[in-house]
Amino acid sequence: MALKNKMTRGRNRSPFPVKVEDIASLARLLSSRWDTIPHLLSFTKGEKIYLSYLQTIPYGRISLPVLFYVELLEKPKKYLVYTPLEKEETRFSDVPETGRYVSYPVLEAEQMPEIFQLSVVDSRRRKLPNPEVIRVKDLQSIMRLVSALTDEAFSPPVWCYRNNFEYEISILYPVYEYYDSAALPLLYLTRIPEKPPAPFIAYSPSERDPLKFTDSVSDARYVYGRIVFVEKFPLEV
Repeated sequence: MALKNKMTRGRNRSPFPVKVEDIASLARLLSSRWDTIPHLLSFTKGEKIYLSYLQTIPYGRISLPVLFYVELLEKPKKYLVYTPLEKEETRFSDVPETGRYVSYPVLEAEQMPEIFQLSVVDSRRRKLPNPEVIRVKDLQSIMRLVSALTDEAFSPPVWCYRNNFEYEISILYPVYEYYDSAALPLLYLTRIPEKPPAPFIAYSPSERDPLKFTDSVSDARYVYGRIVFVEKFPLEV
């Protein structure tokens, strides 16, 4: 009984797992902050190799820990090198690269951390209060919010996931100090019939074509939404 209680407590305090579609989506998430260079953690479990990033999100009365991860076919090198300029490029390297590249350090764990194992391998569904879902008319509404939230240090990630026969694109927006909560989570979302054909949404209301999907963030006339493709959104909507 004591062991069972210990495992239950550990599971309840393990991060919520979110499997991203590919390494590029993970890199886009990391690049949403420009004032810091976060690190990645790789670990193995059996024959599976994982690359992960741990982040907290203000959510109700807590800071919700979320483990974003992707499964790899082989062990990664020491750095994940990424650029969204000219044409998005993501690859591993044994040395950090500069210039138009950002190099995210990859740390290799000797063994899979227990809280990550409870989160990814032994994951059981845990209930959270649902976010307050606000459906907006179209993708331009989403991008107006992205534009308002983007500054010299941050650009909010744009989540994309399949829901039945459509795709949803959403922004998680915390309203801080809401009554007795640390933050009220608002989820603004819209639906599109097909998966976006490119990883970035370019938006400029002054252009003749105010919104388009693109493979880079090189045109300074636009504000960009960085799409993070996930297998399933972690919060019930």
